[in-house]
Amino acid sequence: MKIRVEKNLFRIFFLISLKFYGYTQLSPYVRRLNSNSKTESSCCENVIIIRSDNGTKNNDGYLKEPPVYHEMNDYHKSRSPIECIYKFYGQPGERIQIFYESFELYYPFDVNKFNKIDCRYSDSICLKFYEDNQINQKNDSSHSMTVNLNNQNYDLCNCINISFTPRQIISASNFLQIRFRTVRRSFETGQSSVHSRKNYSGYLLRYRFTKDFGFDSRESKALVKNGECNIYFNSTQYQNGYFTTPNYPGLYPRDLECHYFFIGLKNEKVQITFHTFDIEGVNQCGADTKSDYVELSNFQNRDRFYSRFCGVNKPGTIISDGGFFHVTFYSNNVFDGKGFQASFYFLNTSIYFI
Repeated sequence: MKIRVEKNLFRIFFLISLKFYGYTQLSPYVRRLNSNSKTESSCCENVIIIRSDNGTKNNDGYLKEPPVYHEMNDYHKSRSPIECIYKFYGQPGERIQIFYESFELYYPFDVNKFNKIDCRYSDSICLKFYEDNQINQKNDSSHSMTVNLNNQNYDLCNCINISFTPRQIISASNFLQIRFRTVRRSFETGQSSVHSRKNYSGYLLRYRFTKDFGFDSRESKALVKNGECNIYFNSTQYQNGYFTTPNYPGLYPRDLECHYFFIGLKNEKVQITFHTFDIEGVNQCGADTKSDYVELSNFQNRDRFYSRFCGVNKPGTIISDGGFFHVTFYSNNVFDGKGFQASFYFLNTSIYFI
C-alpha cells in the first residue's frame, strides 16, 4: 500500500513538472540567450510562435535544426520531409533581425550546386516578410513573391551552401515567418540514394527583436528614439565617421525611409563619400520603375540639383553648399539590395577653402 501511494505521488509530481516545463520552454530548438535548457522533445509538429518580451533580456535567442535532420541518411528516410515553421511577433515599432551563425544544408548531387536561386530541389530556409492579411491590406500587385513552395509564397530563400553563410536579414515589420524544410525526392538516382545528411552541419540562426532598424552601435546612438528612422550627426559630437543603410552589411529592410542629417557650424561644410553602393533599382530610379533609391540634398526637402541614385553606380564625392546636408534612403516592398557604406567629414572652410 505504501509503495503504491509513493508511486502515485511520483506520477502526479512528474505530470505537474512536465506540464510546467512544457509551458515555460519555448522549444528545445528555440533557445533564449539566457537559457541553459538541455531538454529535448519533438520538433516541428506545430507552428512555433516567438513573441517579443517588450525590451526585456529575453528578446534574443537561437534557432537550430532538429537532431532528426542528421538521421536522414538514405533515400527512404529523405522521402519524409521535415518542416519547421517559426513565426515571430514583435511589439509595435520592432523588427526581427536574423544572423546566420552557421549554414550548411543538404543538396542532391544531381542538382547544379551553383543554381542557388531555385531552392525547390534542396533543403532550404525561407523567409516571409508579410502575413497574408498584410498583403491583402496593401493590395499591391507589384508585391514581390519570389519563391512559391507548396502553395506558400516566400520572399527570400537560402539553400546550397557554397563556402559562405548568407547575409544577415531584418524583417519589414514586426512580423517574420521562417520555414526550414528538407527536400522530398520524387525521383531516385544512384547518387542521391546514398547521399547522407549526417555530414552536413545544418543551421544555427541567432535572432533579436530590435527598434534600432539593425544599425550598428554608433549609428544607433545617433538615432532619434521616436520610432522613425532619423539619424543626426552633429559636428560638435561627430567630426567624422561612417554611416550605412540599416542592417549593413546584410540586406537592407523593405518598406523603410531613413533620413541622415549632417549639421555643422557656420564655417563648416560636409563632405560625403560613398564607398560601397548597391541599391535595387533601374534607369532614373523613378516611382514608375518600383526602384529603391538614395537622395542627396542641401535642404530639408528634395534638392533638384541632385538626381536620385540607385543600382550599383555610386555617387561621387559630394561637398555640401553649407553646414547642412541631408541624405535620404528609401526602400519599397519589392526585392532587396546590400545597401551602402559611406563616410562623412566636416570641413572647416577657413582652412580648406581659402
